[in-house]
Amino acid sequence: MMDMLRKSAAHVFIASLASPVLEQEDAHHLLKVLRITEFDVVTVSDGQGSWISAKLDKHGELHPLSEIFAEAPRKHVLSVAFAPVKGEKPEVIVQKLTELGIDEIIPLAPTRRSVVKWDDARATKNEERLRKIAREAAMQSRRIRLPSIRSITALADVLAMPGCAIAEPGGCEISREHQIVVIGPEGGFAPEELTTHVPTVSLGESILRAETAAIVAGALMVRASRETQ
Repeated sequence: MMDMLRKSAAHVFIASLASPVLEQEDAHHLLKVLRITEFDVVTVSDGQGSWISAKLDKHGELHPLSEIFAEAPRKHVLSVAFAPVKGEKPEVIVQKLTELGIDEIIPLAPTRRSVVKWDDARATKNEERLRKIAREAAMQSRRIRLPSIRSITALADVLAMPGCAIAEPGGCEISREHQIVVIGPEGGFAPEELTTHVPTVSLGESILRAETAAIVAGALMVRASRETQ
């Protein structure tokens, strides 16, 4: 089944597999940009773990070719929380974490040393943008589950979640016990923001930029989860 996903001419998400209808923007992208024809096979997912293969006619209508395939969710949700950074770096973080297979991405509310501070209006706009980036990355990487992009969340609330760990030099190796890894801003977290009951994990010996740290954390978490399957 995975070969069918990888070899499909395109992968797209729709609201319901019982009534497979493309959004207008997706139909335009497949027909006009990717030049999908009725001779190509595409895969279509509901974003919740189920998918089918289908043909796409010149009018943008889907015609199912297979039964519905379903994949069980991962036993533990893998999450990365990060402090927003300058420019388009948050978009890069979300794109790469989606490609890696992270289940949930949590932008943090401004911390003491954060340079980027999103007000309510910017937060709403940026959250919508990050969800669009995640959807596009999930289509490109043939994911059948869309990652969850949380609304801006306070650091204290994230640290109170079970399975949480903070990326800090000198921490332990990431394992399956670490279900949420928190990445700080470029200047790190202030000492008073951290709590002793939350463990720290290492991302290696180098000092990484915030966006690199988030991507490395995601890769290590996915690897740890696969090693225990």
